[in-house]
Amino acid sequence: MTRLRLRPFPTSRPGATGRGLALLALPLLLSACASSPPVRYYTLQRPAAQAPAVPRAAAPFLLEVQDVNVTSQADQPQLMVRTGDGSVAALYSERWSAPLGDEIRGALSDALKHDLGALDVQVVKPGPTAPVWRVQTDVQRFDLVADREAQLDVTWRVRPVNLKGNGLLCRSVVTESVSGAGVPALVSAQQRAVAALAGAMASAIRGQTPDSGGAVRMLGCSPLPQSDPA
Repeated sequence: MTRLRLRPFPTSRPGATGRGLALLALPLLLSACASSPPVRYYTLQRPAAQAPAVPRAAAPFLLEVQDVNVTSQADQPQLMVRTGDGSVAALYSERWSAPLGDEIRGALSDALKHDLGALDVQVVKPGPTAPVWRVQTDVQRFDLVADREAQLDVTWRVRPVNLKGNGLLCRSVVTESVSGAGVPALVSAQQRAVAALAGAMASAIRGQTPDSGGAVRMLGCSPLPQSDPA
Protein backbone atom coordinates (compact mmCIF):
# COMPACT_ATOMS: atom_id res chain seq x y z
CA MET A 1 0.00 0.00 0.00
CA THR A 2 1.26 3.39 -0.92
CA ARG A 3 1.88 5.65 2.09
CA LEU A 4 0.91 9.27 1.69
CA ARG A 5 3.32 11.84 2.97
CA LEU A 6 1.49 14.82 4.48
CA ARG A 7 3.31 18.15 4.53
CA PRO A 8 2.42 20.76 7.11
CA PHE A 9 0.41 23.66 5.68
CA PRO A 10 2.67 26.76 5.61
CA THR A 11 1.56 29.42 8.07
CA SER A 12 3.36 32.19 6.19
CA ARG A 13 4.59 32.88 2.68
CA PRO A 14 8.24 33.64 1.92
CA GLY A 15 8.90 37.27 2.68
CA ALA A 16 5.81 37.65 4.86
CA THR A 17 7.89 37.95 8.00
CA GLY A 18 9.87 40.85 6.56
CA ARG A 19 6.70 42.60 5.46
CA GLY A 20 5.18 42.09 8.86
CA LEU A 21 8.16 43.67 10.57
CA ALA A 22 8.00 46.58 8.16
CA LEU A 23 4.32 47.11 8.97
CA LEU A 24 5.10 47.02 12.66
CA ALA A 25 7.89 49.57 12.20
CA LEU A 26 5.72 51.98 10.19
CA PRO A 27 3.77 53.39 13.17
CA LEU A 28 7.04 53.93 15.03
CA LEU A 29 8.45 55.83 12.06
CA LEU A 30 5.33 57.98 11.73
CA SER A 31 5.42 58.66 15.45
CA ALA A 32 9.06 59.85 15.21
CA CYS A 33 8.17 62.16 12.30
CA ALA A 34 5.22 63.56 14.19
CA SER A 35 7.41 64.37 17.18
CA SER A 36 9.93 66.39 15.10
CA PRO A 37 9.52 70.13 15.61
CA PRO A 38 7.96 71.94 12.63
CA VAL A 39 10.28 74.07 10.51
CA ARG A 40 9.54 77.81 10.75
CA TYR A 41 10.66 80.29 8.13
CA TYR A 42 11.65 83.92 8.64
CA THR A 43 12.31 86.92 6.41
CA LEU A 44 14.30 90.13 6.84
CA GLN A 45 11.73 92.09 4.86
CA ARG A 46 9.54 94.11 7.20
CA PRO A 47 5.77 94.39 6.77
CA ALA A 48 4.79 96.91 4.11
CA ALA A 49 4.94 100.44 5.50
CA GLN A 50 1.76 102.47 5.52
CA ALA A 51 1.59 104.99 2.69
CA PRO A 52 2.27 108.59 3.84
CA ALA A 53 -0.67 111.00 4.07
CA VAL A 54 1.02 113.24 1.49
CA PRO A 55 2.29 111.15 -1.46
CA ARG A 56 6.05 111.42 -1.99
CA ALA A 57 7.23 112.69 -5.36
CA ALA A 58 8.80 109.98 -7.46
CA ALA A 59 12.59 110.08 -7.49
CA PRO A 60 14.22 111.13 -10.80
CA PHE A 61 16.34 107.99 -10.80
CA LEU A 62 16.14 104.23 -10.39
CA LEU A 63 17.87 101.97 -7.89
CA GLU A 64 20.05 99.00 -8.76
CA VAL A 65 20.45 97.06 -5.52
CA GLN A 66 22.91 94.38 -6.53
CA ASP A 67 23.36 90.90 -5.08
CA VAL A 68 24.69 90.98 -1.53
CA ASN A 69 27.87 89.13 -0.59
CA VAL A 70 27.65 87.41 2.81
CA THR A 71 30.45 85.79 4.79
CA SER A 72 30.27 82.00 4.46
CA GLN A 73 30.00 81.54 8.24
CA ALA A 74 26.64 83.31 8.30
CA ASP A 75 25.39 82.28 4.86
CA GLN A 76 23.45 79.23 6.01
CA PRO A 77 19.80 78.27 5.45
CA GLN A 78 19.25 77.87 9.19
CA LEU A 79 19.59 80.67 11.74
CA MET A 80 23.02 80.76 13.38
CA VAL A 81 22.75 82.15 16.90
CA ARG A 82 25.63 83.11 19.18
CA THR A 83 25.28 82.05 22.81
CA GLY A 84 26.76 83.41 26.00
CA ASP A 85 29.67 80.95 26.06
CA GLY A 86 31.00 82.11 22.68
CA SER A 87 29.66 79.16 20.71
CA VAL A 88 27.33 79.31 17.71
CA ALA A 89 24.16 77.21 17.63
CA ALA A 90 22.58 76.15 14.35
CA LEU A 91 18.78 76.24 14.72
CA TYR A 92 17.77 73.68 12.12
CA SER A 93 14.05 74.18 12.70
CA GLU A 94 14.36 77.98 12.28
CA ARG A 95 15.25 78.90 8.69
CA TRP A 96 15.43 81.85 6.34
CA SER A 97 12.74 81.86 3.67
CA ALA A 98 15.39 82.51 0.97
CA PRO A 99 19.22 82.45 0.79
CA LEU A 100 20.53 85.01 3.27
CA GLY A 101 22.09 87.24 0.59
CA ASP A 102 18.71 87.40 -1.19
CA GLU A 103 16.95 88.19 2.09
CA ILE A 104 19.30 91.12 2.80
CA ARG A 105 19.09 92.41 -0.79
CA GLY A 106 15.29 92.31 -0.73
CA ALA A 107 15.10 94.07 2.63
CA LEU A 108 17.55 96.80 1.52
CA SER A 109 15.64 97.30 -1.73
CA ASP A 110 12.31 97.65 0.09
CA ALA A 111 13.70 100.15 2.61
CA LEU A 112 15.51 102.24 -0.04
CA LYS A 113 12.45 102.35 -2.29
CA HIS A 114 10.39 103.57 0.68
CA ASP A 115 12.98 106.15 1.83
CA LEU A 116 13.74 107.58 -1.61
CA GLY A 117 10.56 107.03 -3.59
CA ALA A 118 12.52 105.21 -6.29
CA LEU A 119 11.96 101.94 -8.11
CA ASP A 120 14.38 99.02 -8.29
CA VAL A 121 15.57 98.00 -11.75
CA GLN A 122 14.50 94.45 -10.94
CA VAL A 123 10.94 95.75 -11.23
CA VAL A 124 11.41 98.28 -14.06
CA LYS A 125 13.92 97.46 -16.77
CA PRO A 126 15.91 100.67 -17.46
CA GLY A 127 17.06 101.95 -20.80
CA PRO A 128 20.81 102.24 -21.50
CA THR A 129 20.86 105.95 -20.55
CA ALA A 130 18.49 105.76 -17.56
CA PRO A 131 19.76 107.50 -14.40
CA VAL A 132 20.52 104.89 -11.76
CA TRP A 133 22.04 104.74 -8.29
CA ARG A 134 23.90 101.45 -7.94
CA VAL A 135 24.15 99.91 -4.46
CA GLN A 136 26.72 97.22 -3.61
CA THR A 137 26.95 95.51 -0.23
CA ASP A 138 29.46 93.16 1.40
CA VAL A 139 28.45 91.75 4.78
CA GLN A 140 31.48 91.01 6.96
CA ARG A 141 29.48 89.96 10.03
CA PHE A 142 25.85 88.99 10.46
CA ASP A 143 25.31 88.19 14.12
CA LEU A 144 22.30 87.09 16.12
CA VAL A 145 23.19 87.05 19.83
CA ALA A 146 20.66 85.20 21.95
CA ASP A 147 18.55 87.48 24.21
CA ARG A 148 20.89 90.39 23.51
CA GLU A 149 21.31 91.95 20.05
CA ALA A 150 21.51 91.69 16.29
CA GLN A 151 24.52 93.18 14.54
CA LEU A 152 25.69 93.89 11.00
CA ASP A 153 29.23 94.83 9.98
CA VAL A 154 29.00 95.95 6.36
CA THR A 155 31.14 97.54 3.67
CA TRP A 156 28.94 99.24 1.09
CA ARG A 157 29.10 101.67 -1.76
CA VAL A 158 26.65 103.77 -3.72
CA ARG A 159 27.53 105.06 -7.17
CA PRO A 160 25.61 107.20 -9.69
CA VAL A 161 25.26 105.95 -13.26
CA ASN A 162 24.13 108.34 -16.01
CA LEU A 163 23.56 111.21 -13.57
CA LYS A 164 25.51 113.70 -11.50
CA GLY A 165 26.46 112.81 -7.96
CA ASN A 166 29.30 111.62 -5.81
CA GLY A 167 29.80 107.95 -5.13
CA LEU A 168 30.85 106.81 -1.67
CA LEU A 169 32.55 103.74 -0.23
CA CYS A 170 31.64 103.31 3.44
CA ARG A 171 31.79 100.89 6.32
CA SER A 172 29.05 100.70 8.93
CA VAL A 173 28.39 98.67 12.05
CA VAL A 174 24.70 98.48 12.96
CA THR A 175 23.56 97.16 16.34
CA GLU A 176 19.96 96.68 17.44
CA SER A 177 19.00 95.45 20.90
CA VAL A 178 16.59 92.53 21.21
CA SER A 179 13.34 93.63 22.80
CA GLY A 180 11.99 90.22 23.75
CA ALA A 181 12.74 86.53 24.13
CA GLY A 182 12.96 83.89 21.44
CA VAL A 183 13.78 83.74 17.76
CA PRO A 184 11.08 86.19 16.52
CA ALA A 185 12.58 88.95 18.67
CA LEU A 186 16.05 88.25 17.23
CA VAL A 187 14.74 88.37 13.66
CA SER A 188 12.84 91.59 14.37
CA ALA A 189 16.05 93.21 15.67
CA GLN A 190 17.92 92.17 12.53
CA GLN A 191 15.10 93.56 10.38
CA ARG A 192 15.54 96.92 12.12
CA ALA A 193 19.31 96.72 11.63
CA VAL A 194 18.97 96.24 7.86
CA ALA A 195 16.47 99.10 7.68
CA ALA A 196 18.86 101.36 9.60
CA LEU A 197 21.67 100.45 7.19
CA ALA A 198 19.39 101.37 4.27
CA GLY A 199 18.82 104.74 5.96
CA ALA A 200 22.56 105.47 5.88
CA MET A 201 22.69 104.46 2.21
CA ALA A 202 19.74 106.72 1.42
CA SER A 203 21.53 109.68 3.05
CA ALA A 204 24.56 109.09 0.81
CA ILE A 205 22.36 108.94 -2.29
CA ARG A 206 20.74 112.25 -1.30
CA GLY A 207 24.22 113.78 -1.23
CA GLN A 208 24.54 113.87 2.55
CA THR A 209 27.46 112.36 4.43
CA PRO A 210 25.97 109.58 6.58
CA ASP A 211 26.78 110.17 10.23
CA SER A 212 26.78 107.85 13.22
CA GLY A 213 23.47 107.96 15.00
CA GLY A 214 20.97 105.63 16.58
CA ALA A 215 21.81 102.05 15.72
CA VAL A 216 24.34 102.97 13.02
CA ARG A 217 28.01 103.58 13.73
CA MET A 218 29.93 104.84 10.72
CA LEU A 219 33.55 103.72 10.55
CA GLY A 220 34.43 105.96 7.64
CA CYS A 221 33.55 106.89 4.07
CA SER A 222 35.70 107.76 1.10
CA PRO A 223 34.69 109.20 -2.30
CA LEU A 224 34.63 106.93 -5.30
CA PRO A 225 36.27 108.17 -8.50
CA GLN A 226 33.94 108.65 -11.45
CA SER A 227 35.82 105.92 -13.32
CA ASP A 228 35.27 103.35 -10.53
CA PRO A 229 34.28 100.11 -12.26
CA ALA A 230 30.91 98.50 -11.66
